[in-house]
Amino acid sequence: MSSYAEAPAIAFEKPERVRKNTNVAWQKRIINIANFFFVLIWLASLLPSRYDAEMRIGLKDFKAFGLVLIIIEIVFLLSNGSEKRSRAQRDIVGFVYGFLLLWEVGVSRFNLLPYAFVPAPENVFYVFFEDYANILEGFKSSMVLIILGVFLALLFAVILGTLVGWVPRLTNAIYPVVKAISTVPPLIYTSYIVLIMPTFFLASLTVVFLSVFWGSFMGSINNTAFVEKKVINSAKVLNMKTLPMLFKIIIPFNLPRIINNLPINLATALMTLTAAEMIGASSGMGYYVRVALTYANYTKAIAGIIFIGLVVSLLNIIIGVLKKKFVTWEY
Repeated sequence: MSSYAEAPAIAFEKPERVRKNTNVAWQKRIINIANFFFVLIWLASLLPSRYDAEMRIGLKDFKAFGLVLIIIEIVFLLSNGSEKRSRAQRDIVGFVYGFLLLWEVGVSRFNLLPYAFVPAPENVFYVFFEDYANILEGFKSSMVLIILGVFLALLFAVILGTLVGWVPRLTNAIYPVVKAISTVPPLIYTSYIVLIMPTFFLASLTVVFLSVFWGSFMGSINNTAFVEKKVINSAKVLNMKTLPMLFKIIIPFNLPRIINNLPINLATALMTLTAAEMIGASSGMGYYVRVALTYANYTKAIAGIIFIGLVVSLLNIIIGVLKKKFVTWEY
């Protein structure tokens, strides 16, 4: 009889416990070293600026920098996950805020670093509002080449690599050659490809393609060779022919590995494309940085570098989301 009487009390304890855990999680997300640095940055912005007094160019409005800080803080507060993931997020944001605090205090307030090469954060982030049209144009130009080049490289690498990996004789003949070629850094032959191609678009597309293809081709050969025998034997029992076996069994089985390597492939492709754009392009993110450096406009150059880093990070986040949504199996 007593067990029935205690049941309602136990039922009410669970929501209370969940509410308490939620409150603790929010307290940890608000009261931490990252937000302590966040507050210090805003307080530091109230100090008098030697940069503004000593530099001819002066200090731009803090609003652009402040908006960037607010966006980071909103994303930080709204992100959720396990305790381990939340701790990692606090550490990452704390490092970013700590770096921005030192930048703000050391440059904007006290002008301690060489002013010709280290612009104030207010001036750097103001570029995103002042010159957004050129930045977006360069972004669009680079993304077309990146997406098209990486897609074609992965398409050919996966299909050809799977075929080569399926036939042992081809694997023994081609794999050593591919392994040797894939060790050559793409930056070595970037300038040569830009020189011999008829247009810069074809040159950039070729550079992106080659920077991704060889490593992915070698990886596809390895993936095919190491597919579990029980998977292949099960398909053979069903009298599955070679092409259906490759495209319906082998490639889907290796899809998680292909997607796991995408962040590395994208980073390599973007690095190579940026180098190509800095050699002979008339648009693109690398071209934007090159023009800024040519005219010693280090404020725009640093803004362009930060933007490239943000693009890579965003692409990696998109890849992670797509993987969770479309690839639901692992091995």
